[in-house]
Amino acid sequence: MEKTIELSNYLKILEEVNNLPEIERAEIIEPPEDTEADISLRLKLKPNVNKWDVQEKIQKIRWKYSKEYEPITLYLEFC
Repeated sequence: MEKTIELSNYLKILEEVNNLPEIERAEIIEPPEDTEADISLRLKLKPNVNKWDVQEKIQKIRWKYSKEYEPITLYLEFC
C-alpha cells in the first residue's frame, strides 16, 4: 500500500518551516530523479545560521505530521 500525505499537510509543513526564524524562504520543489520523498523543500537560510540546527527543527515538524507507523519522508535542499 502506497502511503500518501494530504495536500493540506504539505501546506502546513511549508508554512511552519517558512515561519522558522532562521529561514529566509522555503519552497516546495520536485525531488531529484533518484530520490523518493513525500515532500521536497528548497530552503534559503538567513546569514550565519547553522543548517544542522534548522534541520533538527524541521525534523520535529515532520514528526508532528507523520502518522504513527508512516513517517513522512522529507528531502531538504539548502541554497
